[in-house]
Amino acid sequence: MEKEKSKKAFLLCLPQGKDNVLHYTVLILTLFGSFMIISTNMGNMTSNNLAIVIVFVKQVMFFIAGYIAMLIASRLMNFNWIYRLSKVLFGFLLALMILPLFGAEQYGSRAWIYLNLGVTNVSIQPSEFAKPFMIVLLASSFYAAQHKRSLQRSSWRMLKQPIICYLILAVVLLLQKDIGALAILTLICFGCVQVPTFPTLKPLQKWVRRLAAIGVCAVLLGMSPIGEPFMEKLAEVPGISYITTRFVNAANPLGQGGNDIYNQSYQSANGLYGIANSNIIGQGIGGSSRKYGYLTQADSDYILAVIIEETGIFGLAIITIGYGTLLFRLFKYAFMTNYVPYKVVLSGSAVYFFAHFVLNIGGVSALIPLTGVPLLFISNGGTALVSSYLTIGICQSVIASIRKKEVNKQDIKRSPY
Repeated sequence: MEKEKSKKAFLLCLPQGKDNVLHYTVLILTLFGSFMIISTNMGNMTSNNLAIVIVFVKQVMFFIAGYIAMLIASRLMNFNWIYRLSKVLFGFLLALMILPLFGAEQYGSRAWIYLNLGVTNVSIQPSEFAKPFMIVLLASSFYAAQHKRSLQRSSWRMLKQPIICYLILAVVLLLQKDIGALAILTLICFGCVQVPTFPTLKPLQKWVRRLAAIGVCAVLLGMSPIGEPFMEKLAEVPGISYITTRFVNAANPLGQGGNDIYNQSYQSANGLYGIANSNIIGQGIGGSSRKYGYLTQADSDYILAVIIEETGIFGLAIITIGYGTLLFRLFKYAFMTNYVPYKVVLSGSAVYFFAHFVLNIGGVSALIPLTGVPLLFISNGGTALVSSYLTIGICQSVIASIRKKEVNKQDIKRSPY
């Protein structure tokens, strides 16, 4: 009995050597995000008196699930196990991602599995778990390469499995019409591949950097006066209109002529109106007018617009400082360690969080095309919250190992005794 209790206690607490700043930062961001989600859903009280209660219960449920996932991941993270079980894990993830393709389309995408709980529906987006999976898959592949010299002979031998998994996931995401998730997954892979210093990886790393530069130039060109007419024509082509329309909306967030806000530019225009209505210091908690039916995704993709409208620069500062602290702590340990798999996990996780931050804020402010990705820890998205905490748990496991195996040894070497 005592051994069983000790095992449960072992799994339900973060490892010794965890980063407390990282832990409390994500908790503060989640608390602030949950508060703003409840405030945002006040706009739904006109049609459902239980709207806030339902949202609160769902948020608590997903937070508990995410926190437990973080604790378990922080204890059970093992590169050797992941490398050996990668095919099984990928098969399970792929099966979950294929299921939504047989469901109904929601917001122009088939990316969710819907569960009817009687009082309300709960949506699960399996593609969110593809992001931390790809991080640990790449890290475990580099782990295997460090222990098997034969895998270092070519980049294909080293990364055959992650490349095949990425291509399959990319096809499924395109079928789901989930361009945001595909963009995040691609950026994660690009970021992780740049970390190792294996000589055989250098040609691949150069091509990755070139592709990234081409991608950035293509986005900028699509939003420029030169590319805008071309994008408007492509917006009429079936099959790709859901992509090109976002370029058109970003270039003209208020619609053609600046006054057509009731068609394709409806969401982007109201998002900008909400930001402009903040008057820098905000209208006060509950003071947003955009959440009352103007923004159909006010508590998810466009929650930043409501936050700025109600809390002004102060709410934006909380989010920016929180994300800045999160990225600083991850990169701090990434530069501190000499072990490649640890570097890949921490750097890939930093790219994951930073990409969500930039794509969400850039999309809401119409600086870049809207990709529909949530603002992690802030937006109302249960699966994204669980996935985020799962990633933090993996990072905490790595950080604890770095502190135990590398930092302590460095301190002993520096000691005059």
